[in-house]
Amino acid sequence: YQLGALVGVSNKAVSKWENGSAKPQSRILYKLSDVLGVTVDELLACKYRSPESGNTKGVFAMKKKLWKNVQQALQNLYGDMPPIEVHNRCLSECAELQYSDMIVYLDMLGKISNLANDRGEHIQVKGITGASFIAYLIGATEINPLKPHYYCPHCRKIEFSDQASDGWDLPEKQCSCGTPFLRDGHNLAFETLRFSIHQNVHLDLSVSHGFYPTVKETIRTYFDGNTAVSLVKQDQPNFERIVILRDKLSDIANGQTLPFEEYYDKLKQYPAVTLTVSEEPDAYRKLEEKTKTSFADVPFATKEVLEAFIQSDKQGIPEFRTQFFKDMANEAHPKTFHDIIQLAGLSHGTGVWTDNAQRLIQSGVPVGKVIAYRDDVFHYIQEKMQAKNISGTGYAYQIMYSTFRGAFAKDGMSGKMKQQLSALGMEEWFAESLEKIRYVFPKAHGVLYVKYALILMWYKVYYPKEFAVCMQTI
Repeated sequence: YQLGALVGVSNKAVSKWENGSAKPQSRILYKLSDVLGVTVDELLACKYRSPESGNTKGVFAMKKKLWKNVQQALQNLYGDMPPIEVHNRCLSECAELQYSDMIVYLDMLGKISNLANDRGEHIQVKGITGASFIAYLIGATEINPLKPHYYCPHCRKIEFSDQASDGWDLPEKQCSCGTPFLRDGHNLAFETLRFSIHQNVHLDLSVSHGFYPTVKETIRTYFDGNTAVSLVKQDQPNFERIVILRDKLSDIANGQTLPFEEYYDKLKQYPAVTLTVSEEPDAYRKLEEKTKTSFADVPFATKEVLEAFIQSDKQGIPEFRTQFFKDMANEAHPKTFHDIIQLAGLSHGTGVWTDNAQRLIQSGVPVGKVIAYRDDVFHYIQEKMQAKNISGTGYAYQIMYSTFRGAFAKDGMSGKMKQQLSALGMEEWFAESLEKIRYVFPKAHGVLYVKYALILMWYKVYYPKEFAVCMQTI
């Protein structure tokens, strides 16, 4: 009744809006936005959108400075005149991210990562953050999303190469200055991150017991001046969700600790950082101490490590020691780092392996070609479109997004879309595969899993006793 009186309609009209039997007329939307203290866009999208001006405060008022830091990081890594491919990727991401708050959260992750490196700690940032080149530049991820390339740490030279599907598979090579090239780049599509840019950011970090209090305090300090509260579960003491409200709510004060079950629904539309205490970072630190070799110094992208990973027992290596992965590898016969990365995606998706990629591999399709990630869907379509001189990414993005949501598995793919894919030159199995996928993994997450698995395999090969002692509880 009160809302109706304020916007000039009856209480019955408001009731119909609430139960979904009617919608407000366009002229009412502006009155509603004023009364409720939100924008019209927020009303239409049913999502909270942090304002870009007005009550912007704290680190959110410093975004221009953060973007300048990105440009400086680009020059520090690739020189005053970065190659056009590198500069173009950076500018493309800037164009999509600059009107969101994403740079704030990436900068926060970079600061936590630097702090972890200084203290000999390990953190794992889960999800699709690694698809952003800007995130890589400022240290928010250790996964390089560029195409496979060589990079010289001495003269900062970069050479892209099409000799391999993944940078780790490139043959060893020396720079003209005499320095051995680093081999990197995993061809991650930034478009996999696009749908979450203008939604509220949800980050997921795994940290060690000892580093947990420091990370928590760092996050709170970083967002000083904005309202931040913690959601905790009574039965899960190693879990905490820090929600960034920015604007004060009438019944919630800054710094409060609240029961997760009671407040999750009320606060789920706000940006948040979930902290989970894990045994793995503690084991990694002990392994470094016993072997006097840090993870950063491990030469994991070698033929010896690759062969050991393919042939050896993976006991003690998280995510890859299961019987399911072992059976899958026995059928797929991986030969390259790219193949292993594909298997990581196939083992985590839903509807991607059983009765899908498994059958394709049995019929002769290489594991490196089946759909294991969202990125695969996007890149396969883009390659076909570029071959026909079709510009833009909208069509590839639409199909990738629908696949990720399991839309084709639920409702099927229209005959019109199948005809379009066929006209592009896509194989018949491609559309059939999409119709079976209910969830598909982001490649950035899969690459991170594989990197840590290869590092651990190096320790297992060269320091078997220390590895067995440190990883026995994982």
